[in-house]
Amino acid sequence: MYTGKNPNGEGSLRQRKDGRWEYRVKIEGRKTPLSFYSKDKDGRGAKKKYREWLKETGGDALEQVKTVKAWAEVWLRTKKANVAYGTYANYERYVNDFILPVLGSMKMDAVRPYHIANLYTSEKVSRLSSSAKNEIRVCLNGIFKSGKKNRICRENPAEDEHFQHTPGKPPKVHSLEDIRTILEYAPTHKWGAYILAALLTGLRTEELCGLMWSDLFLEGETPYIRVHQVIVKAENPGQGALIKPDKNKQIKRRRKYELRDTTKSKKERIVALTQEGVNLFLSLPKSGLYVFPGIDGAPHLTPPQFARRYESVLRDLNKTLDKENQIPVLSPHKARHTYATYLLGGGATIRAVQEQLGHAKISTTQIYTHVDLEARKNNVIKLAY
Repeated sequence: MYTGKNPNGEGSLRQRKDGRWEYRVKIEGRKTPLSFYSKDKDGRGAKKKYREWLKETGGDALEQVKTVKAWAEVWLRTKKANVAYGTYANYERYVNDFILPVLGSMKMDAVRPYHIANLYTSEKVSRLSSSAKNEIRVCLNGIFKSGKKNRICRENPAEDEHFQHTPGKPPKVHSLEDIRTILEYAPTHKWGAYILAALLTGLRTEELCGLMWSDLFLEGETPYIRVHQVIVKAENPGQGALIKPDKNKQIKRRRKYELRDTTKSKKERIVALTQEGVNLFLSLPKSGLYVFPGIDGAPHLTPPQFARRYESVLRDLNKTLDKENQIPVLSPHKARHTYATYLLGGGATIRAVQEQLGHAKISTTQIYTHVDLEARKNNVIKLAY
């Protein structure tokens, strides 16, 4: 039963004998129409699948998209429109540097789990960290999952259980002795507030850079921070952004950062403050709209600038310590790991820590439950049956 055809040739809807609805669309560059199916009452689901396909592919002529390289380029374009630029830049690097050199010339339907396994065991990929391998896994799965959805390939060879997420090492954190030494020294350093803010709030570096005085609510019984914007890396097009070739003859672009009125999880959140955190912010001078003002007239710092000042505090601290008492110069993000680890160790629920950190999934927060395994083991062995 046909329900009619769009006069502009957009598509036609019919109910098949098996009860399914079929929405057929003529695609430019394709000899035969493309069909989308659904099992609902009126065929809306089939039309929805067509709209989703258009959004995901930009309406590319599927007849011309056959190789991994061609479809990876389509997949990257869809990601560029839907994820932060920094995330897209990472996807682009892993696809171009690691996936395409091995699989790029192959047809999508010809790739097997065997070929994926060869990629992971190649000299270039096998030397990568577990987190980098997981990024490659995300890219591979995204490319072939969307390819299967759009009938570019029949199967997703990257969804094999052998290629699923591999757990990395527990995150590095400061010891209690390190933290006590840092807390004692930081107030004496001109940039000590940078490391104190990271340790006392657990905010991401891009969130600290975007923190404004108007986001701090320090009065009342429940002081808190409103986290709703970040300073993130942005695309920097144009010839003027190019840097001269380095010693490896690689041409890079100057980094560009911009204020974005959103967070990594796309949600505004409230971060509760301890009294130590309140005292820290009350002690800071207000010299602009941002808690951490920028350099050379800029209104705010960029994450790399924040990190350099943060790490300089630790390096200067180590100059005052004996060799055997040196403190690891960890990145600002490790302060976030430290914050989460000791919150859980102090008895906070994993749900509360998830909300403080702004994790979209609780599985992300669960990585911190592994850090204190050694301490828990020392208690478990006391079990006396």
